Amino acid sequence: MNKKIFMIGNAHIDPVWQWCVPEGLAVVKSTFRSALDRMIEYPNYVFTSACASYYKWIKLSEPEMFEEIRQRIKEGRWQYTGGMWVQPDCNIPCGESFARHLLYSQRFFKENFGDIAHSGYNVDSFGHNGMLPQLLKKAGMDNYVYHRPSRDTEKKNLPESPVHYWNSPDGSSVLAYRIPDGYGGEIPDERVERLEKYDHSQMLFYGVGNHGGGPTREHLNSAEKIIEKGNALYSGVDGYFNYIRENENENIPTVNEDLQHHASGCYSANSKIKKLNRETENELIYAEKIDVLSSVLTKAQPKSAEIEKAWERVMFNQFHDILAGCSIKPAYDDAYAGFGYAKETALEIGSFAAERISWRVNTTKFFDAEPSGIRGRLWIRKGEGAPMVVFNPHSFPVKGTASFGEHWVSGVVDENNNDVEFQMVRAPYTDGRSVNRCLFEVEIPAYGYATYFIFKDEQNYVPQKRENQFSIGERFIENSVVRLEFDDDGRIISYFNKKKNKEFCDRPMGAVVCEDRDSDTWGHLVFDFNKDVGAFGNAEFEIAETGTLRATLKVKTHYNNSELTQYYTLYKDSDKVEVRCKTQFREDYKVLKLTFPIAVNKPTAVYSMPFGFIKKSTNGEEEPAQGWTALEDGTDGFALINNGRYSFCAIGNEMRMIAARACAYLDHYGQKTRDTNMEMLDRDELEFTYAFM
Repeated sequence: MNKKIFMIGNAHIDPVWQWCVPEGLAVVKSTFRSALDRMIEYPNYVFTSACASYYKWIKLSEPEMFEEIRQRIKEGRWQYTGGMWVQPDCNIPCGESFARHLLYSQRFFKENFGDIAHSGYNVDSFGHNGMLPQLLKKAGMDNYVYHRPSRDTEKKNLPESPVHYWNSPDGSSVLAYRIPDGYGGEIPDERVERLEKYDHSQMLFYGVGNHGGGPTREHLNSAEKIIEKGNALYSGVDGYFNYIRENENENIPTVNEDLQHHASGCYSANSKIKKLNRETENELIYAEKIDVLSSVLTKAQPKSAEIEKAWERVMFNQFHDILAGCSIKPAYDDAYAGFGYAKETALEIGSFAAERISWRVNTTKFFDAEPSGIRGRLWIRKGEGAPMVVFNPHSFPVKGTASFGEHWVSGVVDENNNDVEFQMVRAPYTDGRSVNRCLFEVEIPAYGYATYFIFKDEQNYVPQKRENQFSIGERFIENSVVRLEFDDDGRIISYFNKKKNKEFCDRPMGAVVCEDRDSDTWGHLVFDFNKDVGAFGNAEFEIAETGTLRATLKVKTHYNNSELTQYYTLYKDSDKVEVRCKTQFREDYKVLKLTFPIAVNKPTAVYSMPFGFIKKSTNGEEEPAQGWTALEDGTDGFALINNGRYSFCAIGNEMRMIAARACAYLDHYGQKTRDTNMEMLDRDELEFTYAFM
């Protein structure tokens, strides 16, 4: 076998980390300028750089330099790679986000350079979800380069060989390369000697990184000496993978799981940025669906360009050091603004599109209407109700509830004049008085809408009498399907499913506090956060609402000066327990975890991934997950759903979810270098919703 060393000149660039975007732009420009200058001095030198956003920055700010880069690409001296907008966090973005990274980036490369990227490239990301091979393949990429996790200290079951095949659950496979010794730096002889010990040809990455820079003259002089020996060559990553396939495609091991764990604290650091990410993803997905429907139904021009621009903000904020929660505090002011821009864009596009459709729905009752007298907010005439068009952006039918208004309603009917059950509920906000909303049942087809009519006055509509199936007291709440009971500390001590005639609470479910002082923001070499040092208790109970559609019990608990308020809601005939959770976590270097010990026998843990899921053992290690996790034993199971949390673990039959993690901003080296000026994350009031069933 004629083994070779492929010399990969590169510059890892963090556009945001210990600096903000303007400095990141300057770093990209200076690094690219340096790479072009070195090409003049070293006529065989090849430079590799990922991230479509960097190339777009150069195109907009330095068009002359962009043309130089295009020329070097044509010559084979410059290789663009990665096929993504940035090097994103590869666990937290949803599947649609990864699809957008690949779509917009590959399109940019194709339009500007004549071809797509052929190798994925996330050398600095903190772990890699197991669906990436399928996503990469669908985007036209057959290869993948990564660096983390380390085989020595983080994932010891990785193959010894840095080159391996990586398969996703559907069987999609990419040829992957795990950089064994860093993606930059100097080129001492020892690095070459270590790489030569492997069975296959290897890549040697060199160049100044993080704050950019790239290969220096010193690096290139060293590379020239190595190449003169005859078994090394300048190359991009594509050249390496092509060589392996053509010459050494034997005895290459295979990995059939996700690539974890590195920096497990990044699944939970900075709850605010992570929840904003989830919310903005959902808003953009909804807005585009409604906008496309509107363009088909009303012939309006779709807002594709505006949606793409909003996605660019989201994709940039998914850069691993931003979304993982480990950048400086000023960088997050910029990131919050970026998400705000994208959310506002989505809100405007989605609202306008929905209005265009709804005003073309046949609601003749509305067009004959006149003001009702309540600030013009409800309309009524001849005993007819005000129309309410409710949309379903999902690909499946939805049966649930919707809410409307800020004042009293007397009745609701559907478009066939059938009586619809409703309940007046307390809104989750106040203007100094009790603000009510009308909660009513809906049933909506996939990618469709349904029309309902709201009545204000009982003289025009008398609703049917409904049976109240709820029972609620100071320490319990139940409907026709489930019953919850609480102890004095606000812990669930009974979670009984009536249909299955089974008690699912194995021991009290509550909120525990775990020690995190020995870790850092990333959680380097920390694989679980389960050093329990206390628990929330001393509960205060309040019946928040009850009716025929839902009932809610408010439970407020305490730990030192911290507060945790949870609103447990049951819906009619549903086994889902929905919980609106508000935290004021006033601790330093502590983790707030919600615990769910479930009466299942030797379960398997199931964690959602972007466009997929993965099963794992219940060994207590922190795992990244998307909108849901589960425990199952083949007979029974427990599912935990959330709208903005990503860090979970399973210890035996107990599922745990991190609700807040009070670590410090950019605490890179832990307690050895901390001082009194450190500012803490997750100390503000946080709010999110989860559910279990």
